Amino acid sequence: MNHLNYEFYFLFQVTYNDTNEICQEPLFFPNKIQKNLHSLRIDKDKILFRYAPSNKAKLNEWQQHLQQGWKQIIDCYQNDFKPEAFIGVALLILDETVNKYKISCKTNIGTVTFQPAINYKTPNEKFLLKIASNELKEIPPATLEEFEPQYQPITNCYNWQIKISTPISLKPMELGENHHNPIFAVYGLAHGNLPSEAADQLQNFLCSGDVALMWQVLTRLIMQKWQFERFDMTAAKLRQQLDSKNEIYQQIPDNNLKCANDKKFEAELHNIMRLDADAKQVLARLDAATKTLEINRYNLERHLHRSEQVWQYLDKTDKIYYWQLTWQNDTEVPLLDSFDLNINNLKNHTTYIQDSLAYLDGIRTRWQLHLDGQRLQYESNIQKLLFVLTSIAAFTGVVAFITQNPEDVALLLGIFADNPQKITQIGHLLLIGINLLILIFFILPFFYLYLKSRWKKFHCWFKQLFLSSPIINLHRRK
Repeated sequence: MNHLNYEFYFLFQVTYNDTNEICQEPLFFPNKIQKNLHSLRIDKDKILFRYAPSNKAKLNEWQQHLQQGWKQIIDCYQNDFKPEAFIGVALLILDETVNKYKISCKTNIGTVTFQPAINYKTPNEKFLLKIASNELKEIPPATLEEFEPQYQPITNCYNWQIKISTPISLKPMELGENHHNPIFAVYGLAHGNLPSEAADQLQNFLCSGDVALMWQVLTRLIMQKWQFERFDMTAAKLRQQLDSKNEIYQQIPDNNLKCANDKKFEAELHNIMRLDADAKQVLARLDAATKTLEINRYNLERHLHRSEQVWQYLDKTDKIYYWQLTWQNDTEVPLLDSFDLNINNLKNHTTYIQDSLAYLDGIRTRWQLHLDGQRLQYESNIQKLLFVLTSIAAFTGVVAFITQNPEDVALLLGIFADNPQKITQIGHLLLIGINLLILIFFILPFFYLYLKSRWKKFHCWFKQLFLSSPIINLHRRK
């Protein structure tokens, strides 16, 4: 007897940040909730809605039923619904076997098809959970497995978010931590060819009531995908940027720094510092995402430990079956191994970005030292020039006093008292002589420095023309 059934699990945050403001979801919902829509608080900061269509609902009409469940949830929120609180939705298919099912969803570039794990996975990797009955030993255990997405046509985009509209569609995840990117996941529970009573009991045992196993498991799996995929995408994009920058910068020898335009040099240093600041923000978010995954892994493991005991169906009117949960074996723990893999991937991103930033910081320090050296040289030349100008002004003031008041000077010095014009002539000669000395000892060195800078620019132009210096072509290559 076929026991096809399917249901949807919508996960929302209770509190979240919206433009630096903490928003709070409604603590209570209206009582006018239809019987096939149930909600449960998870970890005090999340709420999970379970929408179960009737048993006669056809799976190929899943989009219509998803839309109906979504509408009921929106009705519960009334005017308090915030799209930023939506984390994602999971479709759970329950049947004797799930290998034949495929769930397709359109995107703007093709179709994404979710289907059971392909053959390269081992059985232990493929099945996330196993539930068996001591009373039905001849029946294979029920298994929970995740459907994997396949993309047609083949594309480089492997991260999608759901867009609940008419019709339902997927779109590429938006890059950035301000985008919440609600995910869509499909899972299948294959329970084998059970007797009718046992199949109904197993499905109720796993999905109904506040202590149902699927409430906790699917919550963690939705959180895992939502937390990992968006940060994995952000970290991968950042790593590409860092690799590109480091690849360009490592080709620039120190000798070529002399040909760098100071304004472009400062602009490039500013870009490096901005990239460094952005990367550090991503690192902080990666650390938070890693810890969140670790917390969810711990919470799921704790719940599985509690559920590992033999469960007994409480309805005494039906035949009693004893269900045994198996979620680990001697070598693998598929349900938790996926958390470990995601955590290790985020840690690998963190390590790689930190190493790239250390290399980039070394380049920035080397460039900054070169720029500081240039500035010190400019400051030294300016100080010398100011000293020269100050000296010229001082001597000019002295000569002006001599030429304008020769009588006073003659009286003061006691010379040429009978011929003050002689003092004026001496002042003029003194001014000419001092200016000649300044020209020889100060102006000519500055003229030499100017010619040297002109030669440097000509040399850099020649190098750009024939040698294609990396630092000169840096902005052009961008």
